[in-house]
Amino acid sequence: MTRGVAVALVGWTALASGWFVLVYGGQVHGCLGPLSVTPEACRAALGLPPETDWERFLAGPGPLVVALVVGWVAIVSVARWRRRQRGGL
Repeated sequence: MTRGVAVALVGWTALASGWFVLVYGGQVHGCLGPLSVTPEACRAALGLPPETDWERFLAGPGPLVVALVVGWVAIVSVARWRRRQRGGL
């Protein structure tokens, strides 16, 4: 791995992580109460349907993981393609 690829990987990780913290960080649930209140009980009290797997994925670190993996694969793929174009194997 060259220095440029390493810098690109670290830069992408910092950029994607920073974006995730700014967009998804500090979410406050709309239902406050005693410690025994669960997210399911809160959704039921608000009249919302149960949370789906897709909603759980989007609420957790799933988008960050997908963005990081796609970015890393793209960086490594472009680096290998450029090396082959210049004649290196």
